[in-house]
Amino acid sequence: MKDYTKGTSGLIKNINKANVLDVIKKMQPISRIEVSKVLKMSKSTISAIVDELIEEGLVIENGYGEKGTVGRKPIQLSFNPDARFVIGISVESTNSIGILTNLEGKILKKIKWETGIKEQAFNGIVKGIKELTEEDKNIIGIGIGLPGITDIQKGIVDAPGLRWSNFDLKKRLSEIFNYNIYLDNSVNYAALGERWIGCCREIENFVLINIGNGIGSGIYVNGTLLRGNSYAAGEVGYMAIGEDAFERVYSYEDYGSFERKASLSSLVESVSKSLSYVKTMEGVVKEYKKQNPACVQAVSQFIKNLSMGIANIVSILNPEAIIIGGDILNYEIDIRQELKEKVKRIVPFDFDIKVAQLGEDASAIGAVADVLLNTNNLILL
Repeated sequence: MKDYTKGTSGLIKNINKANVLDVIKKMQPISRIEVSKVLKMSKSTISAIVDELIEEGLVIENGYGEKGTVGRKPIQLSFNPDARFVIGISVESTNSIGILTNLEGKILKKIKWETGIKEQAFNGIVKGIKELTEEDKNIIGIGIGLPGITDIQKGIVDAPGLRWSNFDLKKRLSEIFNYNIYLDNSVNYAALGERWIGCCREIENFVLINIGNGIGSGIYVNGTLLRGNSYAAGEVGYMAIGEDAFERVYSYEDYGSFERKASLSSLVESVSKSLSYVKTMEGVVKEYKKQNPACVQAVSQFIKNLSMGIANIVSILNPEAIIIGGDILNYEIDIRQELKEKVKRIVPFDFDIKVAQLGEDASAIGAVADVLLNTNNLILL
């Protein structure tokens, strides 16, 4: 049985402080007395917390509000998003992205590099962090999204695309950098990014499906990111959508049954069987626009396969929305309407299909959000 969390005075103080900061962010400009009324806390408690936030630079006083029926005009409070800064990194099997943001997720600096494998992948992360910390900002932490199963407590990563097995990333980075470091799967972070400042700000139940050379997902249930028993929740590439799934034994290093039918790499492979000169997604798009029958048929089957997988997800999780993200958004084939029509034939539940808003930055922005959540600088309700 897990240990109970004790409500220590320090914990309660941090919760109250985070709540006050959140109210000021969302309702600024706002006075101390108004914050007190919103949170139903005493004026003296609010004043003490606000004074501390002002001292830390997170809150600023900026003039007076309208005078009430009695007394002097109340001083107005606003959030200072540039009081602290955060580094967010998204590592994918081909390329990586690093960003430096303020406390509102505004990107102040962005860098890219080729990921590589093994030590090259690790060294790339180290180099990226060093470049982003050159700005000499007041950085409160680093979040890193990774293309594999990530133990967020121990900081250990299994990422076949990087040739990492039981790789103790957090420990190794902590030996180099004196920052709070947080890790998670990159698609989980992409979902968190969309929940924070993307297309899902008002949605508590959704699944972001990242469609690229493989397929992964980030799952939000009742406003909480679902990670699973061994942090493998969302590995939807291993779903079975036909009896042929039993024709082989899959390991974590393999593409799963669903990935082999509904990823972009599988679509390119399918088209190239009939059109040998097509080797890339750009080639697929070109032939599809020309309405080449073999290509149109392959794309149609791809959508059917994807629809069956999404129908399974919808029937199990009953999300309000399915979010389509990943490399598929870089190509001029809009499959949303056809996807929804096919899924609705299988599953009688209402849901929406949306396109991710944050593009290639989604995972890095989600990594920033995770740092803010863990340091009481962000509340997602």
